[in-house]
Amino acid sequence: VGAAGARATRNLFIGNLDHNVSEVELRRAFEKYGIIEEVVIKRPARGQGGAYAFLKFQNLDMAHRAKVAMSGRVVGRNPIKIGYGKANPTTRLFHVFFVCHTTLLFLRPIILVEAQHTSTKVLRFLVSN
Repeated sequence: VGAAGARATRNLFIGNLDHNVSEVELRRAFEKYGIIEEVVIKRPARGQGGAYAFLKFQNLDMAHRAKVAMSGRVVGRNPIKIGYGKANPTTRLFHVFFVCHTTLLFLRPIILVEAQHTSTKVLRFLVSN
């Protein structure tokens, strides 16, 4: 995959944007590559640099397809530059663990009864943890 692939995220940085490009125009240009969850456009004051945006796709595959297909294409009046943005920190793993742990505590008696009728290692693992 290479060094660029190692840093790939579902967030795309869109540079060299026309100052007048709208969220609707960006969504229209990129939505054919996947579901866009968020668009953030930054417009520095004139003379302070060009406009840029961040697009957050639903998953990495969608972001990668958009990056490959749209790099160098004209959006508004400018050819855009695309790179991967930083990954956003998430607490989802903690929430999933909490929900699973709580659910297991609730279901433990049911799982123990089920365990008597099955020999799956996964079920035994769940019961032991």
